[in-house]
Amino acid sequence: MPLEYTKKIFKWKNSRPLAAIIFCFVLSACGDSAMNNELPKKRELALPVQIGRVVYKDVVDEVRTVGNIQSEKRVELASEITGQILDVPIEEGRRVRAGQTLVVIDPREYELELERLESERTAAEKEYEKALQGLRPEEQERLEAQVRADESGWNLTIKEQRRIEKLVAEEVLAVSVLDEAVDKTQRAEETVRASRAALEAGKKSRGEDIAQKKSDLDGAIKKRAMAELELSKTFVLAPFDGVIVSKKIEKGALAQPGTPLMEMISSSRLKAVIELPQSYRGKLPELTKVQFFIPELNLKFEQNKDLKKYVRVIPDANIFSGNIQVQINLVKPDPKIFPGLTLECLMQFQTRKRALHVPSVSLAISEQGSAVYIVKDERAQLVPVKAFKEKDGFVEVDDFTHQLKGGEDLVLRGSGAVFPGVKVFITNPEFKKKNSPSAASPQPAVKNSPPKKQKSG
Repeated sequence: MPLEYTKKIFKWKNSRPLAAIIFCFVLSACGDSAMNNELPKKRELALPVQIGRVVYKDVVDEVRTVGNIQSEKRVELASEITGQILDVPIEEGRRVRAGQTLVVIDPREYELELERLESERTAAEKEYEKALQGLRPEEQERLEAQVRADESGWNLTIKEQRRIEKLVAEEVLAVSVLDEAVDKTQRAEETVRASRAALEAGKKSRGEDIAQKKSDLDGAIKKRAMAELELSKTFVLAPFDGVIVSKKIEKGALAQPGTPLMEMISSSRLKAVIELPQSYRGKLPELTKVQFFIPELNLKFEQNKDLKKYVRVIPDANIFSGNIQVQINLVKPDPKIFPGLTLECLMQFQTRKRALHVPSVSLAISEQGSAVYIVKDERAQLVPVKAFKEKDGFVEVDDFTHQLKGGEDLVLRGSGAVFPGVKVFITNPEFKKKNSPSAASPQPAVKNSPPKKQKSG
């Protein structure tokens, strides 16, 4: 037994390398066969999508904005004269008519001045008429009689002066009495000269005398007119139909030239001032209609004629927002409208024909910005677009890469999950059949069956 056992061990030891080689070969063959049976084929991801089409629609370009009603005219009334304020009959916020009295300044001083200058004008007018007509005979006789009387008085003063001179020489009278006599004689002489001059002027009116009288009359007329104008300024009147914004002075105050009295705005010529993005500046010539709504009055109205004549851009843009201010003059505004009201505007521009649109559900966001996906060879292909406004479930887009021609399968549902190059399968093939009868129906993706497990043993 020990010998036989020893022989078996020796025989096993000698055959161990060969058995090991045979065992490894069999194991390798079995392993390759098992791996071939257990590893399934790699499956490709396919995402479900619904497809649609791009559409072309006529677009009425429009923009909504807000603004306010302003007056075409805004003035600050100031005093032009000096005087005490007697009355301010108009309160703030009141509507006034052109010519209505707003402020009354004490007129008494100006009335007296006007009366004085009226008298001067009347006198100057009579003198001028006298110069034109010359003296009447009776007037000339009166002047001649006046001259004779003045000469007689002068002669009498001369005789009186001579008698006093003798008495002073005899020291009967004081020298001061002689001085008075001499003065009296000189004054009588001047009176005679004036009477003679008046007589000569009456006998013959010279051309320069007439011109002088005419100049005096013209000056008197102008002074009177100025006084009349000053008197009219004591009543401050409304220059146009409007609304009183604020009062600057009260009854009893003293006004000087330039003192602010009232501020008012026009109510007959109103304008709407609104803000628009800078991009609409170039579109204003294409404006076809403006619809207004004033919430405070629940009032709607529109303008759609000759808009080029009534619309203009206010030069200074908003430096913070970059917007522009647009002024629209209101034609025959409703009497209920007044400055300060807030309004809403819908501005409509010319219709653009056949603008490219896609359903809003088809828009996706990519690294390049807005984009849509189309299906080509059962795979999603990204098309970058520039998106604009959405309306009625469609978004206007700019296909700046020119890949959308209207017949492509546009990914609708599922656009947010797909990515460029991914395989897709269409879940609404009936849409494709309906819109492209000649197109082949997409085949549904074939699901790979799970691998069978190899039995062991």
